[in-house]
Amino acid sequence: MKSVDIFLGGVPFGRNNVGDEAILECVVGILREVSPGCRITVSTDRPRETAERLGVHAVPLFGFAPAYSKAEMEECIARADVFMWPGATGLSDYPEIPLAMLEVAHRVGTRTVVWGVGMNDALNPYIYSVLPGKKKVLLSLLSALAFGRVDFVKAMERRAEARAKAKIVEELNRCDLVVLRDPETLAAVHACGDVPGALVGADSAELLTPAPWEGIELTREAREMLESSARKIGLCISAQRQIAHEKELVDFLDRLADRDYRIVFLPINHSTDAPLMEKLRGWMKNHVHSVVIGGHRTPREILAIAGRLDLVISSRLHLLILASVLHVPIIGISRGSKVDNFLAPFGHISAGSVDACDFDHMQSELDRLIDSREEFAEVSTAVHEMLLQRLDAAKAHLAELLAAC
Repeated sequence: MKSVDIFLGGVPFGRNNVGDEAILECVVGILREVSPGCRITVSTDRPRETAERLGVHAVPLFGFAPAYSKAEMEECIARADVFMWPGATGLSDYPEIPLAMLEVAHRVGTRTVVWGVGMNDALNPYIYSVLPGKKKVLLSLLSALAFGRVDFVKAMERRAEARAKAKIVEELNRCDLVVLRDPETLAAVHACGDVPGALVGADSAELLTPAPWEGIELTREAREMLESSARKIGLCISAQRQIAHEKELVDFLDRLADRDYRIVFLPINHSTDAPLMEKLRGWMKNHVHSVVIGGHRTPREILAIAGRLDLVISSRLHLLILASVLHVPIIGISRGSKVDNFLAPFGHISAGSVDACDFDHMQSELDRLIDSREEFAEVSTAVHEMLLQRLDAAKAHLAELLAAC
């Protein structure tokens, strides 16, 4: 029986994002489950570490800055039986990168799978909006010369979005299997155009299991706090889009600390989030009741640490996902619609957004959830089982495709 050669790319693996690494670890597990003996190659910024940790072949990270070898990328795609784009929110955050890889695969005849990918209800404004600078000044001047009859800035943005959406539809319709993360992503894709073969699955990180607690290296301060009987609130604010009202957030955390809560800052990206967490902790008046979990952490370690918490507040989607896997109550801060979409099956709404956080809602949700963990566990168990059922249905389609290779 021929071993299927599967190439995973289109996500910035190896860039210190625990969410991306959780997806990768679980996707590797799924592939080995549905296609035993398959050969897996991962495009990652940490080839040696990824190869050792997951037992896969690894090549450099393609598609993302800095410069990479397009010839090597195309060779990897052409050599594979299947190219898989396995997750994250790339359909809106950085669609041009994985779509270009899909285009290569379609050109050389490699089969293609889109797996668990998400999409916000709006494309990344940093890519598809005209940002302040010479171009925007010139377009604004042209609009003024046209006496406002034509908004040249908006016109250029609309054309860029239209091209991106048309490309999304074109490449997805050429794929052998398209499994999207959630129904909201399916709706966002169909808002771009008709993709009749697209299915709804779930985020592969739902399958992650925690690392053994005793084997996790922690500072004495962190271990004592996490093993204490005090109520512990986990917090992660993404440094990609920082919260606008940092002072109000710190005041909120100080109020919790004054009520004898412990604040556990839990970075999902240790290279970017951790410095922000250290800054926020430094601003707290009562920082002795807080700790930052530092160091490069595996997804399974983060999951085990999250399981020690009484509640998690996060603008990072994957900390919300991981906490809910262990039925730890969650409060989301919106950073694009993906957080709102994940919270919806729990009957939750976000505590505002990173641009306009609702601290009153956050406090009322904390007070409600902290004393009703068993009730939350019932809801999260039902949600988790529903997501696993969607994943199982998607895995059946994937197994059928790989068996035919």
